[in-house]
Amino acid sequence: MKNTRFYTLMFSVSAIYFAAMAFWLITDDWNLPDILFLAVSIGCFVIVSRRLIIRIHERADAEKQMERQLQTKDEVFSSLFDSMPMAISVVNRDGTFARTNPASYLITGYNPDNFTGKPFTDYVHEDYLDLTVDRFRRTLKGEVLTFDTVIRNKDGHKVELQVTSVPVADGESVSGIIAIYNDVTAKRRTEERIKHLAYYDDLTGLPNRRLFRELLTEQLYSRRSGSVYVLLLNIDRFKFVNSSLGQDFGDVLLLQLADRIHQSVGGKGVTARMEGDEFAVLYMDDSGETDPSGIANAIFAQLESPFSIQQYTLHITVSVGIAECGTAGDFDETEVLKNAGIALSKAKEKGKNHFELFKPEMNETYVKKFNLENDLRTAIQKEQFFLLYQPQFRIETGEMIGTEALIRWRHPERGVVSPGEFIPIAEETGLIVPLSEWVLREACRQNKAWQDQGFPAVPVSVNLSMRQFLQPNLTERIAEFLDETSLSPQYLELEITESMTMDVEFATAALMSLKRLGIRISIDDFGTGYSSLNYLKNFPVDKLKIDRSFVRDILEDPHNAAIVRTIITMAHHMKQTVIAEGVETQEQLGFLRRYACDEIQGYLMSPPVSEDKIRNLLQAWKETASGRV
Repeated sequence: MKNTRFYTLMFSVSAIYFAAMAFWLITDDWNLPDILFLAVSIGCFVIVSRRLIIRIHERADAEKQMERQLQTKDEVFSSLFDSMPMAISVVNRDGTFARTNPASYLITGYNPDNFTGKPFTDYVHEDYLDLTVDRFRRTLKGEVLTFDTVIRNKDGHKVELQVTSVPVADGESVSGIIAIYNDVTAKRRTEERIKHLAYYDDLTGLPNRRLFRELLTEQLYSRRSGSVYVLLLNIDRFKFVNSSLGQDFGDVLLLQLADRIHQSVGGKGVTARMEGDEFAVLYMDDSGETDPSGIANAIFAQLESPFSIQQYTLHITVSVGIAECGTAGDFDETEVLKNAGIALSKAKEKGKNHFELFKPEMNETYVKKFNLENDLRTAIQKEQFFLLYQPQFRIETGEMIGTEALIRWRHPERGVVSPGEFIPIAEETGLIVPLSEWVLREACRQNKAWQDQGFPAVPVSVNLSMRQFLQPNLTERIAEFLDETSLSPQYLELEITESMTMDVEFATAALMSLKRLGIRISIDDFGTGYSSLNYLKNFPVDKLKIDRSFVRDILEDPHNAAIVRTIITMAHHMKQTVIAEGVETQEQLGFLRRYACDEIQGYLMSPPVSEDKIRNLLQAWKETASGRV
């Protein structure tokens, strides 16, 4: 470029100089030196002119080549622009589309030519317009940005986009924007679904434990006035309903229950499903005048109406534990939930449909229960239990016809622990299953040992827990114990409760399976639970056991007396044996004998005793029988 300018200048100077010399020679006389000088000047002019012409041609060729290169680059850019799988648009400074590639059609539904000259704001969803315009302006100032926005496609549906905006530099200014964008609608929905699963219960749609704890933490550290309560709720006897009627039935019940709890709380609280049949309520009262008992009673009131599911009508109650949250910083969410849990445990101890407000003194009880549970797990591992046996007698002859195995716990520090203390904990934690299996195995072993020692063979009865009865492999497990101890099945009697027969189809199949082993079956605490006489007659039951609560007041309460007489008569009509437990006086024995009760069990005849004393009773019976012979 500089050489061309030099030759152009020299050509101009030479032309002027040559013209002047020619004028001077024409107007003056020519001599030889002048002619030579003119020739030299013409030669120089020709040389400079030729060089200039060459440079002009070279420049023209260079410009053509550059034009061809630019054209090639534009063709390459267009090819890349049109074939890119990601949608790309070029936007002018005024916000109108300059160009859009074909990939945009898959996202927007519009032909790329439809965009040209139109403002990008025509396509942005109104909720995201301000954000998108702000990002457009910042990109025109030179920023490279990545952001999310939403547009409406040709069908009017919302499409979520992730956009990267790049400024188009023109020297030191920005002439427009290149926007690269892709559809992230499905990705965002998946992310929202994952987030929902992380924070909400999949069955009820309520907040789960994780979200509830976060909401509770927020309330604990942000609230400065009013009252906040946490309520933990457990459905009374839900495990029995779920096991008896099926998980699908239980799920429907949980859905209906969740809705009723939510209605009872209204706009003042958050209802969450923590796990299983446990729900929680975070109740917020700005006035600070709420009586916590009123919250629990509102929930109880919502549950008074029965639940109708399939062909069943159920009356459902809940136990509720309530803990009040202090002012900011007094508690953390773990402590509040622990306090509510302690109160819930206290409510359960009172029975169904109760609530308890946490009090600091409950902590001591909770710690004892926690320690007892840990000790119970250790006791099962180390077999710290032993059995006592309460003899059973035939009323007419007075002979010993069987024993009931009763578990006791020999605690290494506390001594003998009553079943009333540890059985409820075992049932609550599921430890009742290994505990019950230990009782079965030990009772079978001991009974076989007595027989091997030459004592009269009598059945030993063992109580089955609800969890144990509902196990699908119950028959197989009992068969294993009988085989392991070599005890004949006829000398094992299993005691079930009436409540275990609520699911008639399951109970019938389970009892029939047990009976095929040759085991005897009795119904314990008869008259205190639910029984359908229509089904009871079809159950393979050998014996009904009259509950001690009827026997205790049999002489003072005419209703109890009538119940006992009815049970005896009904059982005999169904060819079943009747045994009364809790017999403590001769008067009670006389009443039972008068109305033809078959057997008795109670302190009148013998308290629960050790295996040695049972051996003595069996020996005495053996000697008496020998004397009669």
